Amino acid sequence: MRKLFTLVLCTLISCGGLFAQNRPVTGKITDLNGNPLSGVSVTITGSTNGTVTDADGNFRLSVPARTQTLIISSVNYVRQEVPLEGKNQISVQLKPTSTNLDEVVVTSLGIVRDKRSLGYATQTIKAAEIANKGSVNIANALQGKVAGVDITGASGGAGASVNINIRGIHSFTGNNQPLFVIDGIPMSNDVDRTNGGTLGTSGDYQPSNRALDIDINNIESVNVLKGAAAAALYGSRAANGVIVITTKKGSSAKGKVDIVLNSTYSVQTVSGLPDFQNEYGQGLNGIYNPVSANSWGPKFGSTPTVANGLLVNNTPIDYRAYPDNIKDYFEKAPLLDNNLSIDGGDATQNYAFSIGNVNQKGIVPNTSLYRTNVKFGANTILANKLKLGGTVTYTVTNHNGVLGGNGSSALGQLISTPRSFNLPSTKNNYKTPAGANIWFISGSDNPYFDAYENPVISNLSRIAGSVSVGYDFYKWLNVTYRLGIDAYNDRRKQIFAIGSATRPTGQVMNDNFFRSELNGDLLITANRNDIFVEGLNANVLLGQNVNQRNYQNVTVRGDQLTIPGFYNPSNATVFTNGSGETSEKRRLLGYYAQLSLAYKNYLFTEFTGRIDRSSTLPTDKNTYFYPAISAGFVFTDAFKIHSDVLSYGKLRASAARVGNDADPYLLRSVYVTGTFGNNVALINFPLTANGTTYTGFSASSRIASADLSPEFTTSYEAGINIGLWKNRVNIDAAYFDEVSKDQIINVALAPSTAYATQTTNVGEMTNKGIEALVNVTAISTKNFKWDVSGNFTRIRNKVISIKEGITSFQIPGNAFTGTIPTIKVGEPYGVIVGSKLPRSPDGQFIINPTTGTFAPGIAGQVLANPNADYTFGITNNFKYKGFLLSFLMDFQKGGQFISFAVGQWRSAGALIETLPDREQPRIIPGVIQAPDGKFIPNTIQIPAQTYWRSFGTQSDLNVYDATVFRFRELSLGYDFNQNLVRKIHLRGLHLSVFARNLFFCCS
Repeated sequence: MRKLFTLVLCTLISCGGLFAQNRPVTGKITDLNGNPLSGVSVTITGSTNGTVTDADGNFRLSVPARTQTLIISSVNYVRQEVPLEGKNQISVQLKPTSTNLDEVVVTSLGIVRDKRSLGYATQTIKAAEIANKGSVNIANALQGKVAGVDITGASGGAGASVNINIRGIHSFTGNNQPLFVIDGIPMSNDVDRTNGGTLGTSGDYQPSNRALDIDINNIESVNVLKGAAAAALYGSRAANGVIVITTKKGSSAKGKVDIVLNSTYSVQTVSGLPDFQNEYGQGLNGIYNPVSANSWGPKFGSTPTVANGLLVNNTPIDYRAYPDNIKDYFEKAPLLDNNLSIDGGDATQNYAFSIGNVNQKGIVPNTSLYRTNVKFGANTILANKLKLGGTVTYTVTNHNGVLGGNGSSALGQLISTPRSFNLPSTKNNYKTPAGANIWFISGSDNPYFDAYENPVISNLSRIAGSVSVGYDFYKWLNVTYRLGIDAYNDRRKQIFAIGSATRPTGQVMNDNFFRSELNGDLLITANRNDIFVEGLNANVLLGQNVNQRNYQNVTVRGDQLTIPGFYNPSNATVFTNGSGETSEKRRLLGYYAQLSLAYKNYLFTEFTGRIDRSSTLPTDKNTYFYPAISAGFVFTDAFKIHSDVLSYGKLRASAARVGNDADPYLLRSVYVTGTFGNNVALINFPLTANGTTYTGFSASSRIASADLSPEFTTSYEAGINIGLWKNRVNIDAAYFDEVSKDQIINVALAPSTAYATQTTNVGEMTNKGIEALVNVTAISTKNFKWDVSGNFTRIRNKVISIKEGITSFQIPGNAFTGTIPTIKVGEPYGVIVGSKLPRSPDGQFIINPTTGTFAPGIAGQVLANPNADYTFGITNNFKYKGFLLSFLMDFQKGGQFISFAVGQWRSAGALIETLPDREQPRIIPGVIQAPDGKFIPNTIQIPAQTYWRSFGTQSDLNVYDATVFRFRELSLGYDFNQNLVRKIHLRGLHLSVFARNLFFCCS
């Protein structure tokens, strides 16, 4: 690598005399009304070098002395070629007639590129598309806006985590989340789990993904790098794509100070609850039972008798429906988001300061999110050669959550609430004066008790920052070093009060997480125009990257509390269960190079190569190389096509290979502490019995492998960009084919080996798909404009192979035993496997002739495929004078899910679908197999209660189509007249109202 660097450097220096001296050009870009336009791309003709305008429409660009023309372009405005004619300052007004494809985007390592030069797919989301829309998590804010990206929220709770996948799933059991990069520095988006409950889901807690810590108000743009070719410079960290975030910076060319205040307020309410019946109440078989979780009791209005249980000691009980007893458990949740920013300076020296605060109450009682962000950044250029810059952000995020799980938890017990139980009345009466739980079901908690007495509290402090220094050794050669750090400490406390169903003797657990990431990049860039032949321009990038990540989890758990309400480990009597420490350190050293060639600004080729050396792989296999090549051809310019219909046309293609290393410490077998039991009863070691302590350490059930190699994904992509009718219609479409091999997984072993799994490289999985982005300027006049943006995604994932003799295995993690997310050969990733009801050859259910209900299910069958057939989103933006109206709708076709809650409510007789003919016998449609093997129609009558309860909770009868249409966003705003606001000494004033997730329709 050193020889390669020396050769390239010497070659560039030998050509140095051919480079002309540069000169600065400044300017301002406005619309036809004189309003400044931010984010406008300014590029040098015949080159990919350029910049973008700041919030005041100003820019500064260093150009070769012989430069004659600049290209000015922006989305929704006509592209202009502006002759310099020796001027160092220009002013340009853009006409809003169309959407254009020639814009500047931020790509890998923060490099600004002309989008037309790229041979791979990217998509840019600007600040106006995500800010002031009622979302505090950047991942949620991107929902429905990006082609090829699947974004799923864990719940509607305050601070709930969000999952992001770009172009499908690439790893069987490894990380499938994209890399988040802010201003060139990688940041953690990890989800750290806390669970002091029994094994399984009981006591689990849904924490935030750490992208939640980003203040959306500070974001200038988000660029999504989708394919391996787009993200290759980031190495193995970017095997699943990259979310590149550029924050706002103070860069006013006028040297003035700008003060901007943003404030939003919204209220969230619960939605999507099923339709409940309100004619029958608590009990079974038509008889009232005060300790039943079912709603098969007497009909409301029935005459109280001893037989139906409504008459006790000659006194009628209060028996009536509470139609909103589930809905009223949830609360109205206000959200207040404030941000103040102060920035100033000019193109050579500038600074930016901001402070933001989020105060959000959750819809679940006693849940909340509080976040404060403070950021400061500054940049300077000394003697027009040395460039210094730095930024630091400090974040405090406090999150109050609730326990999860299907048993005793704040939400788990809602499905056990009968229609005649007044749940909201227990909000202030959920425990005795002594602190004991009050609930009608023995061994379970009141939902309010779990919400208020068994919380999970997270207090996170995070600091992220970077410094960079760059020097122009020559006008054509720049060397920059950038060092960044991202570190946080998340201090959590999980509580089980004395008397809790899951932990009757009480428990307190201090669960502290620490993560840090140190990242350094050395960047050497050079560019030359008209090399070898006129019109051939070259850009060369050489770089080196050092990355170190540390992780520590320290848990102190105290069981059997002595004093109620005192939640300190010193109040416990047992400390051996669950206490411990996990520490990890991993390093990655990378070298990379990139050569970009552009011929007459219509033919582009790019070659990228990176070598990574990972500390988590064996020494003889820890260094691996992956290349990428991409090309773009603007055929409308090459063939000089001038048409009123076809305004722009470009073909592109790319091929790339990217690696992914292993998790730390998989190369050696280890000893672990033992556990015995399940989520009902559990024994932890060390265990003391009769005065003897049993340490319980034993060899791990996993066999390590000292021969691991990296996972590799090979990606091919082809795409087209089309502009029609003076670019009023822009189409960006792509097809991709990705193959992931040598998956690092724990493969199941035969019980005779005395081990459960072995870590090894096996398996193959593919992702094939198409994605499209369409932007249309439907109407554009002096006072009115209507823009439409639509995106479409269709992905087909398939597991090709696992290992010889193995056709499926469970995805690691907790799951209900009857519905297992599974990796299965020949199926898409994550299909749900469980028991499927048997059917006759003609597809009818087979009925048990003894009971009249369904015959026993067949285990190991695919019940549901959660992967969507396709998705699309449509955004409409209307502007009339100062008024702005925007709304987003998205649609998902296909995919399936299993609803445990609906199955439980239906079995309990709580849903409205169980109401018709409730007191009449029912016959399950199906057939009975006769002794001779033939099938005859089922005629066995059973009670309605038996009929509905036979559906169960984890069978194919609880599988639902995930097709859904959502009205996701609506906003209405007004920009006050510039002349008016300047009279009160303001640069601008914008007011808006918005709504989010207004309604949805599902199949």
